[in-house]
Amino acid sequence: MTYYLWTIGCQYNVHDGIRLGYLLNRLGFIESPADDADFVIILACAVRQTAVDRILGKLKYWRGKKIIVSGCVLPADRKKLARAGVLFWDIEKPQDLADILALKDKGQIEVLFREGGKLSSYVPIMVGCNNFCSYCAVPYTRGRERSRPINEVLSDVKALIKRHVRDITLLGQNVDSYGYGFAKLLKKLNDLPGNFQISFISNHPKDMTDDIIEAVAELPKIKKEIHLPLQSGSDKILKAMNRPYSKKQYLKIVEKVRHAGPEIKITSDAIVGFPGETEADFQQTVEVFKKVHYAVAYVSKYSPRAGTAAFKLGDPINWDEKKRRWKILDEIANK
Repeated sequence: MTYYLWTIGCQYNVHDGIRLGYLLNRLGFIESPADDADFVIILACAVRQTAVDRILGKLKYWRGKKIIVSGCVLPADRKKLARAGVLFWDIEKPQDLADILALKDKGQIEVLFREGGKLSSYVPIMVGCNNFCSYCAVPYTRGRERSRPINEVLSDVKALIKRHVRDITLLGQNVDSYGYGFAKLLKKLNDLPGNFQISFISNHPKDMTDDIIEAVAELPKIKKEIHLPLQSGSDKILKAMNRPYSKKQYLKIVEKVRHAGPEIKITSDAIVGFPGETEADFQQTVEVFKKVHYAVAYVSKYSPRAGTAAFKLGDPINWDEKKRRWKILDEIANK
């Protein structure tokens, strides 16, 4: 049988896609273009409703195929997809895929799924999120934060070093709140022998502590880069997003990073067109972009996600205005 794997969204989904591709290939399935595949597996996105809309739009071209969706899917979207004949699979339960694909050996699937993770340069250190940003579905789809023990993370990284992987990325929805101490983990990884570099995503400004900044600045095997999502420069919009920091607090963190290590690159995320964002609010974001001089910034246009807290705010800002604001920030940060 043949399959097509479609990965949408964050690096966590990219990592899961690598694990899943390895599993399917080891089970004897053959990857193929979507039109020729017997079944399609989709890893969906936590933030953008447009991702769900794209999936629904593709279904008419895939009639007669078994369609499986996993990743970050809200209950309302699961019902919508189920009505269209799509099966939902919880990726945290790899053994359930055996039932969907009518396979006999569930134990083999669990083993192979774990093995597949070792092919990726991404190492998950935690899954889930406790932050409940009003535009994001992760706490509802991936659950609350669960951190992996330090020894498990060290074992995965050692395996990658043994394979001569040079760039290793630690993954988590909010690595700063890693339950066993993120700065402690960075120090232990830095002490491992070998020629490699550790980077990490994603972070939350509220948990960016001085010891994490110090670790990035001083430890030679930690990449001199911190991803510090802004989302908005307006305190009013940050509050509506349930982001518990102010513009002033954010810029204070930036100042600490610059002082600790002038060579550290700062990257960021921002959302334009969030409900209630006036031109004055947007200009506050522009001000931060001009002040920080991000190495790279990933700017997205807000799209309402049913099931998130922000959905009830509607979508009052038209798409052309979102595109205008997106272009301004993109040109400041990325051109």
